[in-house]
Amino acid sequence: VDTRERILDLNQSAALLLDLVPGQARGRSIQETVRNLDLQKFIRATLATGGPGEADIILHGNEDRYLQLHGTILADAAGSKLGVLVVLNDVTRLRQLETVRRDFVANVSHELKTPITTLKGCVDTMSENRSVSPEDAERFLGMMRRHVERLDAIIEDLLTLSRIEHDTEHGRI
Repeated sequence: VDTRERILDLNQSAALLLDLVPGQARGRSIQETVRNLDLQKFIRATLATGGPGEADIILHGNEDRYLQLHGTILADAAGSKLGVLVVLNDVTRLRQLETVRRDFVANVSHELKTPITTLKGCVDTMSENRSVSPEDAERFLGMMRRHVERLDAIIEDLLTLSRIEHDTEHGRI
């Protein structure tokens, strides 16, 4: 992009990400061709500061695309500012995986919290109330057994997922 924020050139990958036709975009302003305020602000800020910059933006469309931007000043041999070079990295898949992992951790935490809370309640009740009837003690022990088995199953599932992930990373799957 030149100093007047007009597109000097773009490669096919950038054109695909921004949904542009390279030949039609050249010479036109970034505001006219890419209707994304965050990208426009990034270019304007990089031109103003004169230094390298980085930012993350979202391109909204049929499916949101997450882009990581890297910008630096373009200068000629004499050091005169010609414009800005912006490198776009599509990090959509990475952001989706981060969201899945975050949701997974939240769900596992919730699944672990329930049996632990129940076990804690049973232990507290039995230790505080020494006169628990044999029937109640048997009922509490049954609840504790079920929740310990539930915890064991959750941990086994986590270990299985960990093994699958490890085997996938090492090309065994």
